[in-house]
Amino acid sequence: MSDKLDGLIEEVSLSSDQRDVSRVLRRVTARWGFQYFCYLRLSGAKTYALSNYPQIWQKRYFECSYYRIDPVIQNSMSKKQMFVWSGTAPQAKPSRQVLRFFEEAAELGIRSGISIPVSVGFGSTAILTFASGQARLAIEDLDDPIKAAAAATLVHAYLTLLDAVPTSTASPRLTPRQALCLKWSAEGKTMEEIAMLLRLAKTSVRFHLDEARTRLDAMTLQQATAIATTLNLV
Repeated sequence: MSDKLDGLIEEVSLSSDQRDVSRVLRRVTARWGFQYFCYLRLSGAKTYALSNYPQIWQKRYFECSYYRIDPVIQNSMSKKQMFVWSGTAPQAKPSRQVLRFFEEAAELGIRSGISIPVSVGFGSTAILTFASGQARLAIEDLDDPIKAAAAATLVHAYLTLLDAVPTSTASPRLTPRQALCLKWSAEGKTMEEIAMLLRLAKTSVRFHLDEARTRLDAMTLQQATAIATTLNLV
């Protein structure tokens, strides 16, 4: 795997635009014996992917917010190092929801893979995955996690610097009440003032703002208003 990773690093370093990076990932995917690649950027409401997964799967993945239950992501967030995964042999006892998630992926030929997660600053994580239709992978040469992390970081850096257009992205939605409360909050109104303006109880305003913050994966109300404004949700 070390030599394979050297090739990935060298080819990506010669890329001049997003198409070059995508071509490299497609070539590497085929050369390594996989069918799919996926670069996934996890950054709250700005989560997005660049992948050759079937478009129907990419759309469903984000519409159903599968990134919230995907064991591969959970493993990536806890380990932060290269690992092999399989939908037929999950590492922990999965819930029915997770089992259904793996079943849907398998129906589209996504059954196992190798993922390389890296921290990319400001609480964000990027994951470079190569996936296969095989039930399990027999990879014996996972011997260089440091070089794997370097390769994934380089892919992330190039896609970021080249302002890559994602093939799919998370689309958070707010209810009309949530959007209205958040809009007034963005205008500098306090909860008491918003309650008076909308003729709601203060507890109701707090509830709507908390729900909006959760949907936007924001830590604070200020962050939620900034994300919602950026995404034209308010």
